[in-house]
Amino acid sequence: MSGHRRLALRHAAWMMAVAAVTGGVLVPVYGMVTALSLVYGVAMAAVSFASTALTVSWFSGKSAAAGVMIGAGSFMVRFAFAAAVLGIPAYFGLWPVVPMLIGFAGTYVAENVAIMVSLARGTDRPDSRRAADGRAGRGAERGLGQ
Repeated sequence: MSGHRRLALRHAAWMMAVAAVTGGVLVPVYGMVTALSLVYGVAMAAVSFASTALTVSWFSGKSAAAGVMIGAGSFMVRFAFAAAVLGIPAYFGLWPVVPMLIGFAGTYVAENVAIMVSLARGTDRPDSRRAADGRAGRGAERGLGQ
């Protein structure tokens, strides 16, 4: 399994665990339907977000043109997926809309923040390593344009 998929699936699992706990807290306060609406929004966002990792792994070894076409196509499919899984229940009144949207949008924000934090921790900065090793070039101390 590629690193993209593993990272996305791990964060999707964390989001679902947080949604289950949050839903459990919401049941006595707002009722079962509201809690399930929130969990449904989180689950649909997790599926949509994890599909991004699949898309990245599809075009990571292909040419730039193929990557752009696959990325654009998958963006449109994910957009249609989000519109369908949020719009259909909202239109037919199957779920309360606000908790579903909060779950969906909150998951996107939380997953992006979590992935950025984990990538920032794991990113090795070659420029700082070269400077620490003394291998930086003569102009490394100066800023651009100086």
